[in-house]
Amino acid sequence: MKLKSIKIKNFRGFSDETTINFENLTAFIGKNDAGKSTVLEALEIFFNNSIVTCEREDLSINSVGDTIEITCIFNNLPDIITLDSTSPTNLANEFLLNPQDDLEIKKCFKATSSKPKPTTFIVCNHPSVQGYHNLLDLKNADLKALARRLNLPADIYQANSNPSIRAAIWHSIDNLQLELTELQVDKENAKKIYDSLEKYLPIYALFQSDRPSKDDDKEVTDPMKLAVQQALLELNAELERIKEEVKQKAISTAERTLEKLKEMDSELASSLIPEFKTEPKFDSLFKLSINSDDNIPINKRGSGVRRLILLNFFRAEVERKLGESGSQSVIYAFEEPETSQHPKHQEILMQAFMDLAYNTNSQVILTTHTPALGSLLPLESLRFITKDNGNRVVKCGEESVFKEIVDTLGILPDPITLNTKVLLLLEGQGDVVFIRHLCEKLKEGGVIPCTLQEAGFALVPTGGCGNLKAWSTLKLAEQFEIPWCVLLDSDLGTPEAIKNTETKEELERQGIKIYLTRKREPENYLHNDCFSSYGLSINFSDTEDAKVTINQHTRISKTKALEHFWPMMTFENIRQSESYLTESGEEKFEFTDMILDFLTLVNERSVVTSH
Repeated sequence: MKLKSIKIKNFRGFSDETTINFENLTAFIGKNDAGKSTVLEALEIFFNNSIVTCEREDLSINSVGDTIEITCIFNNLPDIITLDSTSPTNLANEFLLNPQDDLEIKKCFKATSSKPKPTTFIVCNHPSVQGYHNLLDLKNADLKALARRLNLPADIYQANSNPSIRAAIWHSIDNLQLELTELQVDKENAKKIYDSLEKYLPIYALFQSDRPSKDDDKEVTDPMKLAVQQALLELNAELERIKEEVKQKAISTAERTLEKLKEMDSELASSLIPEFKTEPKFDSLFKLSINSDDNIPINKRGSGVRRLILLNFFRAEVERKLGESGSQSVIYAFEEPETSQHPKHQEILMQAFMDLAYNTNSQVILTTHTPALGSLLPLESLRFITKDNGNRVVKCGEESVFKEIVDTLGILPDPITLNTKVLLLLEGQGDVVFIRHLCEKLKEGGVIPCTLQEAGFALVPTGGCGNLKAWSTLKLAEQFEIPWCVLLDSDLGTPEAIKNTETKEELERQGIKIYLTRKREPENYLHNDCFSSYGLSINFSDTEDAKVTINQHTRISKTKALEHFWPMMTFENIRQSESYLTESGEEKFEFTDMILDFLTLVNERSVVTSH
């Protein structure tokens, strides 16, 4: 299940209802006090009401009425859910979806007390026919009684399954008169249904930038608390089985007691009904922490060290989630991840965020003030928050918005020298090493007339072609009418491969020359000869994560593997690695053909300039 959007009304600076859409990665940019943290804290109140709690003072000073409203809308919904005991159903069958077939949950906080509690609604197209609009409130006995009054055949529903009885009743009505309804789900039997539904919602983990230095400093404990929470959710089936067994055995004891009571006072015994109410709080039973050597508390270390632990928590989560299928969906919300971090660590953290967001079933939300971090953000992730007549406005998706963000963060385009004829956008600095050495060897081998640098190409590592740094650089290129082209990793065999293919198709429609590597990434083209000095023989499949394999065998950092080994590639090594056969059996050379194609941009520019 994924967070699609949030609606905020009467909460702090958001007096008018404001809708904010979310991507897999969503980044909020804006000046101080623009309202970036307000969005993250509204989500914390919606999901947990723990690290940040709703208070009377959160009511907007410009509000109409005294109610704070926070609504979250979810898509990517599960096909099957269990809302009543062990009976499977789905949200469509229960009429719990909004007109867009999404799950929309609205929480209202009456700001008439110091710590207002939420009233929870599901906004949905629900039956409005009197007598059949409240089936979710009815217990099993009431549903069976209604089915008997309607003379429904007993063989069309399962008497011990509430979803089955509800479906039979609803199907017996010619016109359910579906209407958009705010269905209250925190009372009567509907509360049990909502409690079950909550287990399918993503975990929301907020990491704030301003933290007190206490023994229970959440900057350190929160990731470990989240680890426990995720473990419990992934063991949910086993825990539910244990809870059900305890419940049945406890009720059985109560029933035996009542049977004995009947022998002494039958009237009293008949008025008593066993009811199992207590839900165990497993997450409060388990504690996990990380202690420094010599028992020095981590919170006594510098803030940079504490944030570094947090950074590597995210990196570890990436590797864990990439190696697991069906892991629990988590929304990681991170205020100013650059705080107290070396610029290189900031880049590593951003890569971890993007890996989490685009390669797992997680979402990442962040705020930032740093140009280095902001420049790496994909354009579709950007949300610019500003004030308009005292109210907060959230902008996205337009050229004018990108310019506002660039100006706010102070992002500078990559410098373009006067003799630059073409820009080649690459993902990272390692790709610059890759292209330079590739061109040198292909020229030595006589298969290309000159290197790209000799032809006037500027090699620009922007992180790709769809982020803010690339956008600002291309705006400068447009100003000087400089053509551009792109080389991207295909990420073959990963979920991101589809996104890269879509990017390629979109740019090709615009007439841009763009290539995706036929193999997963440049490391997959490293020849076995490069590892001979280590006494190793390493070969890669086209979809293997070659960086991980190299690191396991050589201990060379995954981020440095290409820069370390690619300069060892000879012309013959490159020709072997880039060779492939077409469907007709013709041998082709991937990078040689790509370089020759890129070089035509110089000739095209020369023709245009001469005219």
